[in-house]
Amino acid sequence: MENILQDLQKTKISSEKFKNTSFEMRNKLIKEIWDNIKKNKDLIIAENKKDLKKMTEDNPMRDRLLLDEKRINSMSEACYDLVDIEDPLLKYKDEKIIETKDGLKIKKIGVPIWVVACIYEARPNVTIDIVIMAIKSWNWTVLRWGNQALFSNKILVKIIDDVLEKNNFDKSLIYNFPLEREKLNILYTSVWLVDVIIPRWWKDLIDSVRKKSLIPVIETWAWVVHLYLDQYIENTIDKAIPLIINAKVSRPSVCNSLDTLLINENIKQEYLEKLFYEFKKNNVHILAIEKDICILSKYFEEDNLHKIKEVEFFTEQLSLKLNIKFVESIEEGIKHIQKYSSKHSDWILSENKENIDIFQKNIDSSVIHINTSPRFSDWSCFWFWWEIGISTQKLHARWPMWAESLVTYKYIVCSDWKMR
Repeated sequence: MENILQDLQKTKISSEKFKNTSFEMRNKLIKEIWDNIKKNKDLIIAENKKDLKKMTEDNPMRDRLLLDEKRINSMSEACYDLVDIEDPLLKYKDEKIIETKDGLKIKKIGVPIWVVACIYEARPNVTIDIVIMAIKSWNWTVLRWGNQALFSNKILVKIIDDVLEKNNFDKSLIYNFPLEREKLNILYTSVWLVDVIIPRWWKDLIDSVRKKSLIPVIETWAWVVHLYLDQYIENTIDKAIPLIINAKVSRPSVCNSLDTLLINENIKQEYLEKLFYEFKKNNVHILAIEKDICILSKYFEEDNLHKIKEVEFFTEQLSLKLNIKFVESIEEGIKHIQKYSSKHSDWILSENKENIDIFQKNIDSSVIHINTSPRFSDWSCFWFWWEIGISTQKLHARWPMWAESLVTYKYIVCSDWKMR
């Protein structure tokens, strides 16, 4: 425990020294990190293959872990765009100076959060995203990644450390927190050394962090993506079916793939036959509660149909498993989503404008998709390009968090030697 606290102390002290670093120097560090990643891409791919060997071929998480030349180049292009963005600390530059009747001049300015800890999954690209956005916004980081990406992350952090040392910065500005789960309790109580924790992984982890941490937490809940399929789909069913199938099977391991399909029970049987045929063709496994199993057994073989309990609708699937539930009305569909949604991305397919209006007014998710795939719930599709996490709460940040989300503010108060 003592060693961990000493290491966190080093990160805090190093971050204090970094606070006077110019915007130009911060951009220089980002450029050099990405230049070195491109130069070392063969080594990164080799280390990434060591991690991939630890996973079975059928593990849906392999796709999230994979780093190939195309992905490395794509990340590089996105991060060069980050250099061109203005300083996030200028977020409040247009705020007017307030002059009070007491002769005070009050100005609001942007400041970094300071030391940001992130606990995240087996996606090594996230390591780079977090670090460069922290640099951009004058913050420094505590990284605690999943063991599945051990070799990939070690080589990426070494590249970052080399850039820091080359530019006369202490590499303790980035602290790799130990992987042993029991040691996380030390992090949760390091109140004066860490300013915020951002957990981004599965629901149980986020629940655990929220309950145990004495440090403020920005929640990035597991996505449970719902679709309400209305009965009013007469003229667009041939558009709707490919959209639904794509949302489930194009990349089932990612957070914005479809988890639960709520079907209005008044929809035409011929539409169900077309849709369910496509599910079977793509080897989608259907999960349903007992009352719906009877209906679905007309369309699916026993091997592809699995009975679940109602509580399992809280589960983010990240696979070719799909929950299906029949509902009597849009109101019942909305009640289900309100109960089980992680408040991230939920969607409706309908031709009925009244139902669409009811849906978007009553669903409290941070993104509502109307006749549009939830696969667009992605920072790059929103032209944000970088992501620290997907905030599903309402305070401080909501939806994709980038460098600007790591900025808070303080007030500067001046006067002509006034006293109260």
